[in-house]
Parts: sequence; structure tokens; C-alpha cells
Amino acid sequence: MHQETLLIIDDEISIRESLTDLFEDQGYQVFAAENGHVGLDLFFRKNVDVVITDLLMPVMNGLEVMRTIHKSDPDQPMIVISGAGKKQDVIQALQMGAKDYISKPIIDLDIIVHVVKKVFENRRLANENKAYRKRLEKSEKQYRTITEQIAEGVLTVDAQENITFVNPAFCNMMGYPAERLISTNLEQISTRDSFRTILEQTQIRRKGETSRYEIQLVHANEHIVHVELTCSPINQGKNKTYTGTIIMARDISQRIELQHQYEQLIKHPQEIPEHAIAICANCKKIRVKDNQWKDIEKAFDHLIFSHGICPDCCKKLYPGLNFEEPEDDPGESSF
Repeated sequence: MHQETLLIIDDEISIRESLTDLFEDQGYQVFAAENGHVGLDLFFRKNVDVVITDLLMPVMNGLEVMRTIHKSDPDQPMIVISGAGKKQDVIQALQMGAKDYISKPIIDLDIIVHVVKKVFENRRLANENKAYRKRLEKSEKQYRTITEQIAEGVLTVDAQENITFVNPAFCNMMGYPAERLISTNLEQISTRDSFRTILEQTQIRRKGETSRYEIQLVHANEHIVHVELTCSPINQGKNKTYTGTIIMARDISQRIELQHQYEQLIKHPQEIPEHAIAICANCKKIRVKDNQWKDIEKAFDHLIFSHGICPDCCKKLYPGLNFEEPEDDPGESSF
């Protein structure tokens, strides 16, 4: 386990020793330097978590020390402990990364202990946040790579229904380029009733639940696209705050059209040919007697099939061939 380290730079021996004893008792590893040159030498040789420095010192003042450290590592936490100094010096110290400024003499040592603990806590949180962002960026890169290659439409929206990501399949489905869809609100590409449904379903996802429903979106050419949405909430933080939705969008316009045609057919049964055979528009099964559905091969298993090629296909496949269709043999049946 890493032992947290402090570097104390101060030309007053009494302060160096008292602070060293104080923080070693707190469990820190402490390095002490009597001037800026020695302090910088220790900083670049040791693994220092937090620097505590005076401003007014001989040989090299605290501002020069801070300037050098800030140039090397802008994120290095530093605390200034100094006597009465110029206001401009304090401002410069804060600009170069000083997390706090404590005036001498230090009446209550608990104050500086509290400041150091706060700096370490902020440093830990910053490192965790940095590591989280790296993991998030890696995950997002993998996510984008996968979604850009799949055939289904994929998009993400924030908590206000603004689109934050789209894959190429969704762009093709809607007829818009990605840059046109990004930041567009779903309300702008939905029918009024459909957007009302979206808002109702969002309330479900705010509770952490997934949802699947059908709506109508408006294509760039202004025709209606029927889609089925499968939505999963995006929750972040310890409290699992709802921040948006990952959506899988599937174009079901053809299915809706076939369903409409079927409904019209049912309404007007007299228009159905007497010997019409029902075939499933999706799986191509045939409806036989007693409303049973069979694979097309099984539906005609009472017939004998042979492989061949029709004249039209032969002409397409072999355009240079002088093909003449033979006369049908009245003793044979072809299918």
C-alpha cells in the first residue's frame, strides 16, 4: 500500500521539525528541505504527493519553487505557509496550483492537518475521476466500433431526449447525416402522438426499467417510418441518476404495411380468390388445412420435384448461349 508523502520546504528549522513530527505522527512519510534548491532536488528524486512551502526564503524563494514544479506537473498539489507577504505573491501562488494559503505564525496545528487531509482527499477523488474517464473513453470507443458495424439502428439520447450519438444504420433509416441528427431532439423527428409516447416511456426508464414500444418517425423525405424501439436507461453516479437512454431502433414499416393489407383483405373476403394460398410474408410458411402452417417444402411433399432451370434464368445467366425452349412432353409435368 502506498504511503502518502509530504515535502516541507521552509528555511526556519523550528517549523520544519515541528511539521515533520506532526505529519509523521499522522502516518505520512515526510521529506524536509531548508531552501528551494534542496526542495526541488527532493521533489524530482522522490515520489511526492503534496508540497508544503514557504514563500520568503533565501537562495530560492517559494514562488520560483512553485513555478518550476507547476511547469513540470501542473496538477501537483501545493500548500503555501508563509508570513506576511505581498498580495500579488499570494495571487501568483494560487495561480500556480496552491490549494491553500496559511499565514504564519500557525496558532492551531489542527488547521494545517485539516488542510492537508482535504488536499489528499481531493487528489484521490481527482485520480479516481481521471481513471473513470479513461475507462469510459475506452468503453465508448468499443461501443462505437460495435454499433457502427451492426445493421440495426442505434442511438443514444440525454435526459431531455436530445440525440447524442447515432450509428450509420440509423442515419440510413432516417435519411439524415449524423451531424444533422446529433443534438436534434426526438420531438423534431417524431409525430406528435409518438413523441407523447416517448415521454411516457421515459418515465418508465427513469425508474431503471427497460422498455420496448412502437412509434412513428419522420424521414428526411417526410414519409413515415414505423420503428420498434428497445430502450435501456443510462444511470450514473452512486445514486444511479438517470442521464439518458441507449436505443435500438428497428424499421418495421414493411411489417406494418403487410399487416394493413391483411386487415383490408379480412374486411373484404369476397375479393380473396377461391384457390388463394396463404403464405407468411416473414418466414414463407404455407397455411394448409385446419389453419396449420407448414414449411413450403412440407406443404407440397405430395409432389415430386426435380432440379432444373427456366428459360428466362438461362438467358440471364448465359446471354451468349443460343437457347431454344424444348416443347413440353405431354407425358410429364414440370413445376
